[in-house]
Amino acid sequence: MSLKQRFAESFARSKTMSGPEKKANEILGKIILKKTIVPIVIMLIVLFGGIYLHINGWVTFGINIAIAVISFFVIRKQAEKYQTFTPYVGTLVSLEKRDKNNYVAIIKQGKKPIKLEIRYGGEDLEHIRRNQLIQVSYNAEAKMAIVVTNNNR
Repeated sequence: MSLKQRFAESFARSKTMSGPEKKANEILGKIILKKTIVPIVIMLIVLFGGIYLHINGWVTFGINIAIAVISFFVIRKQAEKYQTFTPYVGTLVSLEKRDKNNYVAIIKQGKKPIKLEIRYGGEDLEHIRRNQLIQVSYNAEAKMAIVVTNNNR
């Protein structure tokens, strides 16, 4: 598959995404972007350290390429962990705001209450009334909750 075909497929998929999928994609992009800052800083330190210590340019270039390749595979593996969402359908029993972005939601799914610690996406649950039926996709690794549907009664 050519690069042009991949881009066209990706562009078409982004245009047909629903609201929750777009929000999840945006949040995941921000999380992964935060993970890329450390390798970039290390690469800059190696570059300026090589210039300051008068190390051969090819050696610093090789070290930077090695850092880039290693960080690519590490970040790709971490991104795969963030792609697994568990769906929960039930009534919202309570929502507690702990910090600025940290929430604890209790959803009753059948007779079993489920406690979700939410770091990303909890602000969408603030607009939902108690005992209202909702569907939430939750990622325990990133502590991210995406409200898929809510039925107003």
